Amino acid sequence: MQDRPSTFLESRTVLLGLVAAVVLAATGTACKKAVGTEDSKGAAAPAPVAVAKVTRADLAREVVFDAEFRPFQDIDLHAKVAGFVQTMNVDVGDRVKAGQLLASIEVPELKEDLERAAAGVKRAQQDVIKAQEDAQRAEEDIRRAEAEIKRAQAAHAEVKLTLGRIAAVSKAQPGLVAQQDIDTAQAKERTADAQVAAAQAAQNGSRAAASAARAAIASVKEQVHVTEADLHKLQAKAGFTKIVAPFDGFISKRYADAGDMLRGGLSPSAPAVPLVRLVHVDKLRLVFPVSASFVAKVKVGDEVEVRVPSLSRTLPGKVARITREVEANTRTMETQVDLVNVDGSLYPGMYGSVAMKLDRKQQVLVVPITALARGKQVTVFLIKSDNVIEERAVKLGLEAPDSVEVVAGLAEGDSVLVGSRSQVKPGQKVEPKVVKQEEAP
Repeated sequence: MQDRPSTFLESRTVLLGLVAAVVLAATGTACKKAVGTEDSKGAAAPAPVAVAKVTRADLAREVVFDAEFRPFQDIDLHAKVAGFVQTMNVDVGDRVKAGQLLASIEVPELKEDLERAAAGVKRAQQDVIKAQEDAQRAEEDIRRAEAEIKRAQAAHAEVKLTLGRIAAVSKAQPGLVAQQDIDTAQAKERTADAQVAAAQAAQNGSRAAASAARAAIASVKEQVHVTEADLHKLQAKAGFTKIVAPFDGFISKRYADAGDMLRGGLSPSAPAVPLVRLVHVDKLRLVFPVSASFVAKVKVGDEVEVRVPSLSRTLPGKVARITREVEANTRTMETQVDLVNVDGSLYPGMYGSVAMKLDRKQQVLVVPITALARGKQVTVFLIKSDNVIEERAVKLGLEAPDSVEVVAGLAEGDSVLVGSRSQVKPGQKVEPKVVKQEEAP
């Protein structure tokens, strides 16, 4: 009976010890968990983020316009004279060179008209030769008349001198000279005077004949000019029967065949029918409309980027010409870019686009587009010097496809977060990884 209390006490002591051990073990585990959680929070590393530096750069806004390729030259070739198609030397798709014969026109009466006009020119030229010969003979008659006048005047002077001597002797010594001799001398004087008058009249006649010959020369020469003009007109008409290519290109359409009757292009009574269509595609016009809001910024010589989606090609170019007029119905101005079609891969009618850089600015502060968050105001996540994020409002200027001008809110050299903001928030400390603006996500 004395052993029972001792055994009970021992059992109670063991039970209490076990309970204490369990409590201590549980308490220790809880303490370890608490300590481990605190240690893990205190040792967490800052989240890595991609940032870009605020830098200065030249900026331009790119505007893209839809465009269409057109032939540099595109014409329908007509016959200038009425006639029949004698030969057709080309067909659709043929490449031709400038000056190459494309077709011939037959004008039945043209050959006879040419022969008649040539004969008329020949006759007029012969008439000129005859009139010149007549004028030459008239000049010779004038010279002979002048010589005859001089001879008659000399004879008249001699006869007059003789008559004067006889008259003086007869007056000094009356009866010494017979009256018959006096009468004879007077008759000779009158004859010599008549001969002088006749020679002068002949000279005047020769001069009149020379004047008439010279007038005839002028008249027939004028007739030569008229007949030659008629001949040249017919020769030009004959030249019109040969249809030649005015420039290098391709035949895109054919409208006539050998034997077809054509109305002349110069005929006022009815419009002419074309023979072929010729297009010049070694160089093309890229035509695009510029809206009225941009026309003041587009200048001849501006560099552009031509994009041809169907060929997956991008070509450089320059503005070649502008119409300088905004069309009232579309409120656009037609603008053209010339492109050399070296390999012939571009065709009239194809579509493309023209990218132009407008509103250029030099050395302005820029950040990537991906750094911006647009809400009630535009903000960026600025990474401060202690690597803590600060949300800052910014004021923007010119925007480009990948970057934008910052007018206020940032300074050169600032670091801004680029890409997604979902894993970070303002006030959080991060580990910035600098990327170039062109590499920003």
